[in-house]
Amino acid sequence: MKNMLRYMMHVGTVWDKCKVLHRFSVLLDEATPEQLEKSLQAWRIFKREQGYLRSLVENQCVDANGSPVPWYTYPAIEQLSKWDFSNARVLEYGCGNSTLWWMRRAAHVTSIESSKEWYQRVKDRLRGNCEIHLSEVDESGESVDVGQIDSYVNLIDDLDRFDVIIVDGVNQAGVRYRCAEKALDHLNENGLLIVDNTDWLPRTCAMLREKGLLEVDYSGLGPLNIYAETTSFFMPKGFKPNPVHPDHPGFSIGGLKRHHDLS
Repeated sequence: MKNMLRYMMHVGTVWDKCKVLHRFSVLLDEATPEQLEKSLQAWRIFKREQGYLRSLVENQCVDANGSPVPWYTYPAIEQLSKWDFSNARVLEYGCGNSTLWWMRRAAHVTSIESSKEWYQRVKDRLRGNCEIHLSEVDESGESVDVGQIDSYVNLIDDLDRFDVIIVDGVNQAGVRYRCAEKALDHLNENGLLIVDNTDWLPRTCAMLREKGLLEVDYSGLGPLNIYAETTSFFMPKGFKPNPVHPDHPGFSIGGLKRHHDLS
């Protein structure tokens, strides 16, 4: 309650204060004090330990320590954090804080970026194990230049094969479908394909399932978002992740830690 009062002191207009009070009063009406306390404890885990509030304050995808994280869902980020990619070659369509996150975990990271602004923003922060290729796509209008899209999708043909490929970046109709389809020709045997925002991409998911890949969906909130979405992993039958910790999967962020083995 004290934190709520402090927050109310900083809320802008009278109308803003009314909206906050209304939402809070609805919560109070629907919950007992004990239930309200539990809900606030759950929010603390999400806010502090996942780093959601810090991402809002800094207006970028970061964790609780301020380190860059991908703009995937939190369940997907946490799962990837538990696997060892130290020997992996990674390619991503779309650079950003995800590039900086993979840079610390993978042997080599290659990004294909459509925005000159993001290209400039990220490239000066890279280590020697990263490279970015700019393939500009003007998304400001209602239609997108077909030639630009072709160059963006097909640039991977000039590159190597990869252990992990992430399809993000340009999200105009049909582009991620084409990127995912093209990625299959460049994914190493038993590699991992990650596609973001798959709740918007049912055709892409269906195509990848038809190719024989196992789909595992990680739905939930992510940095900066005020809505849930889905990040999906697509894996061949032979995919075998290498856990970082011998006691995989280990404790979850905000999870209850036991001091004895229940196995």
